[in-house]
Amino acid sequence: MTHSLTGLIHLLSAFLALGTGAVIFFRPKAGALHRRLGYVYAVSMLTVNLTALLIYRVTGGFNFFHAFALISLTGVALGLRHAITRRPKETWLISHYYWMTWSYAGLMAAFVAESGTRLVLPFLRARGVEFSMGLFWAVVGLLSFAVIFTGRVLINRHSPLKRA
Repeated sequence: MTHSLTGLIHLLSAFLALGTGAVIFFRPKAGALHRRLGYVYAVSMLTVNLTALLIYRVTGGFNFFHAFALISLTGVALGLRHAITRRPKETWLISHYYWMTWSYAGLMAAFVAESGTRLVLPFLRARGVEFSMGLFWAVVGLLSFAVIFTGRVLINRHSPLKRA
């Protein structure tokens, strides 16, 4: 559910980034399709993060989520920089790979945490568990940790270092 035009743009951009990121991650790298999808992913992620910085519904002010949006913005920008400049010459590909794949892992963690809280918290509330911000952050933390751990395994398994 969205509560504003900003929220709708955020949601649609996130879904576009989730889809293009998955295609990029599991398809062969390099080539025109990779490049085009990469730009779609990067613009989508920039939009996701910029709109995230405008959403204050959860706590009413700057919070943990905003800090992660800034981290994600940095990662996407660095990943793009390495791909566009191809610098440093010897390591640009590895740097590009890690910045972009970790940006996708972060997006997946945010997606799972957001979806999870919308499913888990109502499930618990229906069984008499009282909502608290501590419970909210515990669900977000556990789900995010699970995704980041899985992401680490997949990122390392598909690393360009493994092919070198």
